[in-house]
Amino acid sequence: MDFQLSEDQEQVRKWAHGFAEDVIRPAAPHYDETEDFPWPVLKQAAEVGLYGMDFFAQTVAADPSGLMLPIVAEELSWGCAGIALGIFGTGLPMSTLAYTGTQEQMIEWVPRMFGTKDEPAVGALCVTEPNAGSDVSALRTTARRDGDE
Repeated sequence: MDFQLSEDQEQVRKWAHGFAEDVIRPAAPHYDETEDFPWPVLKQAAEVGLYGMDFFAQTVAADPSGLMLPIVAEELSWGCAGIALGIFGTGLPMSTLAYTGTQEQMIEWVPRMFGTKDEPAVGALCVTEPNAGSDVSALRTTARRDGDE
């Protein structure tokens, strides 16, 4: 087994680390203090290609090992884990939609989750019910068709 990163993985790792060093880390104290969402940082990530549905699609398609997303997440988290989560957070609702939705729903909603490079957006996912909170494995709610409803 070889634990060395491929040339492509190493190149992307350096790119992500550079963004974390130059953009995320200097901005982190401000957002820690204000507790505002780092929209300008997210916009910069979108502008350089680190945020958006294209990033997720290209990263998954270009790296069959499945390591590229964790490598990028680790490097961005070096800059600030909270900001990195803001950048990667839309992947959760997108993945849930991909698993449970139709192709038509994907076509309609995934672009809305990410927005554009000029106006990025953030997708959200909420799963909760009494006595379960956000523990998806503890959910007990079921849906049943009632006539045509």
